[in-house]
Amino acid sequence: MIRNLKVLGLAIAAVMAMSAMMASAASAVPQFTASAYPATVTGSNTKGSEVFTTEGGKVECDSHFVSHSLAAASSTLTVTPTYTNCEAFGLNATVNTEGCTYVFHATEKVSTGVYNNHVDVVCPTGKSIKIVAGGGLCRAEIKGQNGLTTVKTTNVAGGGVTVEPNVSSVAYTVTTDSFGCPFSGTGNKTDGKYTGHVVVTRVGGGSVSVSGE
Repeated sequence: MIRNLKVLGLAIAAVMAMSAMMASAASAVPQFTASAYPATVTGSNTKGSEVFTTEGGKVECDSHFVSHSLAAASSTLTVTPTYTNCEAFGLNATVNTEGCTYVFHATEKVSTGVYNNHVDVVCPTGKSIKIVAGGGLCRAEIKGQNGLTTVKTTNVAGGGVTVEPNVSSVAYTVTTDSFGCPFSGTGNKTDGKYTGHVVVTRVGGGSVSVSGE
């Protein structure tokens, strides 16, 4: 009986230790935080500060991002992008997001105030980010996809975050490849790369940052 109690005690201790380790791991996940809640964050860029590169060349636009309301500290931040004044593959272009959003996941601390993130592209059913260049000569679309890496965020003194995507292996589909369009045919591609530099601040004052170990 005493031996059985000892075994039971060891099992309970092991479970408690595992629970403590899991709690510690959970608390170590970095989070997006704001100086007051609910908070909405925004970011914007001029053409050339963000670039989506495909086999046919670059897509560059003026951009604006607005987040969904951040009710409390969270390891994820969802933003809705808008693109204007676009150029794609050396041609005038439009980029229509059709309600697609980017969901950033804070994953690890790199150094003081610097964190790595991955990003998901989340689209409504049947929708995608559509790129139309040259009046329709070139058409491509980016559908929903998860776990794209890596996006670096850096806290800015006084409040705010710089967001620097260096994301590779982005999947996209060329739907139209007419004469004068630089693609090598229609179909699914996986060589997309998204790079850039965005400064994000909280709308209406206050500040937003990323924190955690």
